[in-house]
Amino acid sequence: MKETFILRTSELYSTNGVVHIRTIGYEPEDESYIEYDARALLEDIPSLYRMAKQAIEQSEAHETKKFVDFRNQLKDDYKGKRGRKSRI
Repeated sequence: MKETFILRTSELYSTNGVVHIRTIGYEPEDESYIEYDARALLEDIPSLYRMAKQAIEQSEAHETKKFVDFRNQLKDDYKGKRGRKSRI
C-alpha cells in the first residue's frame, strides 16, 4: 500500500451518490484522485471532525511546550550573566 501525505484538496465535487476529491501532496506524483461513497463520507464526518480537532490541539500543545522548553533553556544558559561586571 502506498502512503501519501495530502497537503490540500485541489478539487471537490459530487455526482450521483459519489464525492470526488483531487488532492495535492508534497511531490507532483503525490497528486491523487479519490471517489468516495457520499453516504459513507457523511457517516464519517463526526469522527473526522473530532480527529481533526484533536490533531490541531495536539499540535498547538506541542508548539507551546517547544517554546516553553526553549525559554527555560535560554534562562538556564544565561542565568547570572546579566547586569554589570564586577569591578573586583
